[in-house]
Amino acid sequence: MKHNKIDWNDVWKELYNENLHCRGSDECASIWESRERARDFLNRSLDNPERILNIITTLPVESGTRVLDIGAGPGTLAVPLAGVAAHVTAVEPADGMAEVMTEYAEKEGLTNLSVVRKRWEDLDPAVDLDGRFDVVVASYSLGMPDIRAAIEAMCKVSSRWVYLYWFAGTTTWEQAQIDLWPALHGTEYRQGPKADVLFNVLYSMGICPNVQTSRMAHTRTFPDLDTAVAEFRAQYRVETPAQERVLRDYLARTLTTNGGTLLHSGMTTRVKFWWEVNRCQ
Repeated sequence: MKHNKIDWNDVWKELYNENLHCRGSDECASIWESRERARDFLNRSLDNPERILNIITTLPVESGTRVLDIGAGPGTLAVPLAGVAAHVTAVEPADGMAEVMTEYAEKEGLTNLSVVRKRWEDLDPAVDLDGRFDVVVASYSLGMPDIRAAIEAMCKVSSRWVYLYWFAGTTTWEQAQIDLWPALHGTEYRQGPKADVLFNVLYSMGICPNVQTSRMAHTRTFPDLDTAVAEFRAQYRVETPAQERVLRDYLARTLTTNGGTLLHSGMTTRVKFWWEVNRCQ
């Protein structure tokens, strides 16, 4: 097959669906319906602010800027951005995430953040959004099967900038799944689409984005092995005692110790794509 005949959006869909089937999850947002899990996610992000600062300090956001944050989670970006921008609209479908984000904004005394509790794919800009935005951001929230349609919609609601953040290569958490899946489920783990596919989707749309790659540490800490097993049990679809033994043995071998704390750590490669919409239309 010739390169120019490849439908990269179809490649994205195929990899997305294979990964979804492998994980046995209906939606990426479904695991974040719990307020407890959402609050834990926010706390871990605040304990390791490198990623947040790396994004916020490089966005063209100032006092008069209107920002749209797609897949905003518990507000790790939306709330700090609201402290700088004129207004931030956060799109977040998971109830737990949206509730924690609202609490976070209230704690910070911010009133210029609004939350739209819908998936980006289900949102009607004419009904759910208030005009266009100077900056549209989707930070590690591209769990969308039709990525081309999602990006087209982002461009339509942006008056200037679109910023996308995604992963390149195997992430730390995926490596564990790759290692464990044959023993847990008798099959190979299928990774979702990465930044190479995303770039080709953009290029096929006539978008030639700026690209920046960075390496960042990803670390989870646990007080003991039982806590680590409990954390990963659902994520790795562990349902039987035999599967739990496999998981426990793997974590016992791979977690490192630091002052009595167990660490699950590694490096991830992250890619930022950004462009001005008026140069791509």
